[in-house]
Amino acid sequence: MDDLNDRVAIITGAAGGIGSATARALSGAGARLVLVDRSAEALETVAGDLPGEALTLAASVTSKDDMTRMAEATLDRFGQIDALVTTAAILRGKGGMTTVAETSFEDWSQIIDVNLTGTFLSNQAVLPAMQAAKRGDILNLSSTSGKQGRAFDGPYSASKAGIIGLSESLAQEVMREGIRVQTLLPDAVDTELWAQSGKAALKPQAMLTPDQVAALIVYMLALPRDAYLMNPVVAPLQQRRKRVKAS
Repeated sequence: MDDLNDRVAIITGAAGGIGSATARALSGAGARLVLVDRSAEALETVAGDLPGEALTLAASVTSKDDMTRMAEATLDRFGQIDALVTTAAILRGKGGMTTVAETSFEDWSQIIDVNLTGTFLSNQAVLPAMQAAKRGDILNLSSTSGKQGRAFDGPYSASKAGIIGLSESLAQEVMREGIRVQTLLPDAVDTELWAQSGKAALKPQAMLTPDQVAALIVYMLALPRDAYLMNPVVAPLQQRRKRVKAS
């Protein structure tokens, strides 16, 4: 496995459940971090709990200018970009759980913009530095909903399916330049995001924890450079459910 010590990793959505857990895990592995989210205050809270160096940047993944600024700030501070982990996402808009027929265009646009366009813009922003260095890791978080859509979550499922297609296309484009693009597909994770499901949400013991997802992210980034995952990685929630039931 590769040593992550002193590698520079950007995490979008770093103030969220998976993002903050990933920050703790990567910092614990010795990585230097750039934490990106909309709330400067929330980012400072996350950074304050980390053992290693971290730059915080309040920015929106839906803004091309902000994502360009993210890459520039990383290079100004650290001189390199070794990894990007995209955890920024929203599950639903103002309308909550709705059918496709009842989904407002506003909610559709917001979810697609944050989840899919945000992934595109953040990926695009870091590519020049990685291409110049002939090395880099991009790890995009999708979801099992991107492989099999969920009722009442059409926009979210569509956005996560789009991330898979985008990532696989990019992976084929840049693999010969030393850049590895991987996609992680967790099922339900016990975060505030899934709490939006209300009574329909799974019980915490039936979901993955943010720390479990973060540990898998660290593993994927530490894979040897000759290891290339062409297929998305699906977190084994079904196996976890069986173990919980058996206990």
